[in-house]
Amino acid sequence: MLERVDWSILFTKVHPATLGKIANMIRMRSMSLLFLALLAGCDGMEKFPVSATTGTVQCDGKPVVRAMVYFAPKRSGEGAMIGQQGYALTDESGKFTVSTYGEKDGAVVGTHMIRVGKSETSGPCPCALNSMTVQKEVEVTAKGPNHFDITLARKSSSNKDEVREAD
Repeated sequence: MLERVDWSILFTKVHPATLGKIANMIRMRSMSLLFLALLAGCDGMEKFPVSATTGTVQCDGKPVVRAMVYFAPKRSGEGAMIGQQGYALTDESGKFTVSTYGEKDGAVVGTHMIRVGKSETSGPCPCALNSMTVQKEVEVTAKGPNHFDITLARKSSSNKDEVREAD
């Protein structure tokens, strides 16, 4: 059977000066945690500057519909911070607008490797949609304009297996 613990006994036997030290220690740790939370920001993620980024994806001169476009920031040094990857979904005319932190806010300013892959709603495409293959390397600038046209290569007998494995 469980016994009820009388916690008041614990506190009556502790010297008042010790209780004050414990309270100060708790206050200091709480302040430290609050400071670290404020320093880290609300979501804990550093947001890099972004700039409006658009483009088109084509295959044989025709728009590629509902393809995923990825803007992966390129690391420029060993200790370099690179930012978050941007992404977009092409519309019925093959056009896209990149989103990184919010809807259609653009890509992180800097050098990017663009990849294009299938989405859950992509239709058949005679060109290679491989989200592992870099299609183009581009520079997103703060002042823009940042419009990039991507022309996909047709599927060949040498890359059909690669495309099937990647997507």
